[in-house]
Amino acid sequence: MRVNPGVGAGHHEKVTTGDAPQFGVPYDRAAELCATARERGFDLVGLHAHAGSGISGEDLSAHERLVERVAALEREVSVEFVAVGGGFGVPYRPEEPPLDIDAVAETTRAAFDCEATLAVEPGRYVVADAGVLLTETRVVKPTEAATVVGVDAGMTTLLRPALYDAYHEIRSLAPGAGERDRRACLVAGPVCETADVLGRERSLPAPERGDLLAVGTAGAYGYEMASQYNSRPRPAVVTLGGDVVARRETLSDLTRLEDPPRRHDT
Repeated sequence: MRVNPGVGAGHHEKVTTGDAPQFGVPYDRAAELCATARERGFDLVGLHAHAGSGISGEDLSAHERLVERVAALEREVSVEFVAVGGGFGVPYRPEEPPLDIDAVAETTRAAFDCEATLAVEPGRYVVADAGVLLTETRVVKPTEAATVVGVDAGMTTLLRPALYDAYHEIRSLAPGAGERDRRACLVAGPVCETADVLGRERSLPAPERGDLLAVGTAGAYGYEMASQYNSRPRPAVVTLGGDVVARRETLSDLTRLEDPPRRHDT
């Protein structure tokens, strides 16, 4: 049973699910609903709650309160396991310290005062740093505000900057980039929306057409949130060893699922 713990946390207001009414049954009704479910023949084996996504060090108190509340509920209803969600954050900026996962573990164990099996969901923490988005510079346009770097990836490839105003580190992989003067750059995608920006006010080696840029920490909520919006095929996913995990889409993939009406002879 998904329980709303009334405790929310996360990197953005759009992902603090623990106190949003659409997620889970209200905490003060959960015990009664568990009893009703069992009376009606359901095999109730676990409880689940989730505070939000991208929980960092200052949010640990919210995570602790969630664990305490769900553990107290388990002592009342008795189930096999309790899943306390995850959403453990990772540093997206170079100056940000990594999450003290040992402190998270210690806090969770101390707050989990019940006999059920504990389950956590550390998805972002595991995979965020495992993915990098590679994009090619197609346009370089000097303006008074910034040097605009138009690339072939954008909000259809990595939605987080447009959706959450999220920061992803961007570095140039161009040969000899370290010898170039640096420029204040606006890295923008090809979609016709002003939100299609991967990075603003980024200090990059003077960009040139054809330069490859690496957009970091793209392993979580990157490809999974990619879309074909604006008729943009999704990119390939390739391992460091060169294995293709997901092939690059083609233009024909954009219409593959369409079933146009057949013409009838008159």
